[in-house]
Amino acid sequence: MNQTRARVMAGEPFAICNGDEFEEIFIAMDIPVLAINYWNFLIGAKEQGPHYTKVLNDRGYVGEHFFGWGLASTMSPENAPWGGLPKPSLICGSVRSEMELRVTELWAREFGCPCYPLDFSFPSPPFQALPEDWWNYTRNEWDKLVDPARLRLRVQQERTLTNYVEQLTGRNLSVTELVRSMDLLNRQMDYWANARTLIGSAPKCPVHIRDQMSMYQAMWHRGTEVGLDLVRDYYQEVEGRVKNGIGAYKQEKFRLYYHSQIPPWHDYIEEKYGAVTVANFYSGIPDLYARTVRDNDPFEALAARHLFLFGFNAARIVKEAVEHRCDAVIVIEAFNEGYPSIEQSQVEAAGIPYLALPREADDAQIRSLLENFIEQRLLKQR
Repeated sequence: MNQTRARVMAGEPFAICNGDEFEEIFIAMDIPVLAINYWNFLIGAKEQGPHYTKVLNDRGYVGEHFFGWGLASTMSPENAPWGGLPKPSLICGSVRSEMELRVTELWAREFGCPCYPLDFSFPSPPFQALPEDWWNYTRNEWDKLVDPARLRLRVQQERTLTNYVEQLTGRNLSVTELVRSMDLLNRQMDYWANARTLIGSAPKCPVHIRDQMSMYQAMWHRGTEVGLDLVRDYYQEVEGRVKNGIGAYKQEKFRLYYHSQIPPWHDYIEEKYGAVTVANFYSGIPDLYARTVRDNDPFEALAARHLFLFGFNAARIVKEAVEHRCDAVIVIEAFNEGYPSIEQSQVEAAGIPYLALPREADDAQIRSLLENFIEQRLLKQR
């Protein structure tokens, strides 16, 4: 951020945008770009979330405001990481939700810069039914995951925004550079996928789930040489640990897939039962971002990814659990006795024990549910 600040102070452009919306275009134009979610997570890591929630509450925006922390950090920059953000040339928002678009509008007003909204993004459901194994289509057959009319509209919108950025900043987009950036991203995903395969097949899980999650930070450098180096180094370290028989956990008796981020109760069940998380929702990242550019035109491939990024279905959970040789799957969902969810039905049909937890917390009730599940479903099978 210090380098970015120095570049901005010297008169160079700088942009802020929603995650997974438009970063590749800015990167290809050599415009430093900050993804909003990255900044908000950084504020959380600095334990400034409560402070900035209060800043927003005091301004009349009542409630919990993770997405609005960046806006609040501009309202009160003295406590922000690196002293706050420099003034951007523009903020790129989207109608991913009305709240997010409103935050970017208010943030741009606070900075005194333009806010450019994109019409829709990857949460928009497609009109046609998706293949259950959608992850096998994302890279090379991405046109089968998006509606043609929406894709044409999205491409037009992104070209229009690119023209606006060119006029605003005086920078020109090189299509060759954008193709190169997307190729770098594909190579990043290849290294990440190879590391995932090693984690899944190794006798001992070589990488703690916390360290696996930390690699997601490389996605804020996607499509760059820096991002490629980060993921390549990660793969090489995983490869070395597997070759040397190094495990990440003191005792590994049961392997778990957790359909969220990092379990707050993880250390407890590892110490008591040797139950360790070897995969989670983010283990599927290598299937999500890579897109093959056709006919040397990157706009369609990039727009297709903007329209379809995450697929939420039970088949994906089963895929990750099987590939990581998991003994059980744990999902946060409401439990209805006698009426299992689609996820539970498909996971158990695959022969994998399934536990539904009512919330993501570490308290007496959650620990009791975990203990009963492990003792009744896992220990008795050994």
